[in-house]
Amino acid sequence: MIRVPELRVTALHARLIRLVAGTRYEVRGNMNAMAYNAEAGALMVKLPNRDAVLVEEGGHCSLPKGTDHEIYVPGHRLCRVQRLEAPFVPAALSNDSGSLVFATSIAASSNPLPDIVPDIVVLAKQEMAGDRRLDLVFDMLRHHATLDGDDRSQISNRLAEVAAIILIEHVLRDLKADGLNAAAGATDPQIRRVLQAIHEKPQHDWSLDALARHGGLSRSVLAERFKAIVGQPPIDYLTRVRMARAARMLETADLSVADVAFRVGYQSDASFHKAFRRMMGTSPSAYRQGRLR
Repeated sequence: MIRVPELRVTALHARLIRLVAGTRYEVRGNMNAMAYNAEAGALMVKLPNRDAVLVEEGGHCSLPKGTDHEIYVPGHRLCRVQRLEAPFVPAALSNDSGSLVFATSIAASSNPLPDIVPDIVVLAKQEMAGDRRLDLVFDMLRHHATLDGDDRSQISNRLAEVAAIILIEHVLRDLKADGLNAAAGATDPQIRRVLQAIHEKPQHDWSLDALARHGGLSRSVLAERFKAIVGQPPIDYLTRVRMARAARMLETADLSVADVAFRVGYQSDASFHKAFRRMMGTSPSAYRQGRLR
């Protein structure tokens, strides 16, 4: 059973908004988590120094850490810039230009796994359909967001908490499926810092010494405590994180195997091929071909 620590939503703004084609919307996180449901049409979400991510119609995107970002309608030249911030301006539903998005800004008093949960979580339409809980929760959030009159913030806040827990379950389940145990170090601050470093920058040239310094531990103490808590040595865990990320890139990104190797921290194609085969049981090229059939 996947256990998610308790969290509390203290304030929420949610609205159905219209993204105008050709406009790049700048969003300041201000430590508020953001979520977007692509209701009609798609949107792109871009974090600083990252490639833009496509959220297809029917899909969902969350930014749980309050990271600054940009959103826009794909397939159009961006010629205007506009600031987007809560409380959002309601969509003009009669205007069919652009994409219709249900936007949610959430102020959270606690984030269950701020170091482990990624900066951005994207669920495709099929994944949303596969977990009816999320559809139901966001349906209720949309319903309360469009009602006038009485204050329904307590209901909306509790619904947002349920949605956040379900999304974190998805993240932890994916990590567990990759052979990772990111939640295991949540109660140990030093191991948590090491896990944070590995997950946020797996491409970094980490050594056991560097990870130990980052966690404020000696090499021997880190090796012993990390294995006891996480279940495997730090460098083995780092390799698993790199291979899990490489596998996702091979499945979804239009990158050469050499580019994938570089992005997950390998300067040598040969060393990447060797590590990938040892972990995945096949070569990177064969893995990609098998997934794309």
